[in-house]
Amino acid sequence: MNIEQLLTDALQGADEYLPSPDLFAKVQRSIEEDAAHRRRVRRSLLVAAAGLAVAVAWVAAFLDFGDGTATMPWWTLELLTAAILVAVVIVLGPLIRRFGAELTLDVFRSNRATSQRFLSLLDIAYYLVFIAFILMTTSFSAQPEWGDRLVAQLEHEVMRVGGLLLVMGILHALTIAVLPVMGLVFASNWRRAARRKLGASAPAPVLSAEKADRVATIIVWSAAVLIALQFVMLVVPALLGIIFGAD
Repeated sequence: MNIEQLLTDALQGADEYLPSPDLFAKVQRSIEEDAAHRRRVRRSLLVAAAGLAVAVAWVAAFLDFGDGTATMPWWTLELLTAAILVAVVIVLGPLIRRFGAELTLDVFRSNRATSQRFLSLLDIAYYLVFIAFILMTTSFSAQPEWGDRLVAQLEHEVMRVGGLLLVMGILHALTIAVLPVMGLVFASNWRRAARRKLGASAPAPVLSAEKADRVATIIVWSAAVLIALQFVMLVVPALLGIIFGAD
């Protein structure tokens, strides 16, 4: 058999291939998703450019170079920083959620509805933390250490932005570390509930599933012991202080 015959046989095998019945729908959906992504990128760039233009105009309107030094009313920089912090939360929050959705779906693959509910609760918790950070770091009057120096207040505002980014990074890093553990515990509880529901007709447990259930049990009891110890460390000193303080 020569090379020509080998090529002919190989190419004839492609005639037996049957394309997927929903291939056109998949390609069309992919094209639509790509177009929607490009629209989101263009819209984000336009919003970012508009926000930058507003910020530059705001600074230019209040910045003064009298006596050779740059000065601004303290409240103008405070409002600008608050707007930047809110913009960071609005932009980075959905972006992180978009990439985290696939992770939660993989962790809670036995129940997709649980994944969606978990994401919604996590969003509420995160936004409460971020709003609290913005409110707690907002100044309602000029700080004495600022004096008349713009640089001193600018350092303070940069620290606020950096602090928010640090909080966001730490919270999401902890979430990434804890999610597999939560998924393990959830899957273990789901398997046990399913076996209890089936009763005597339940199939023999898989060895790997039994090991996962034991690990989940250890994790739950360890967390319970740590919480109990923390409670004792907080409550016992308070009770002793009340008892001996009353004497």
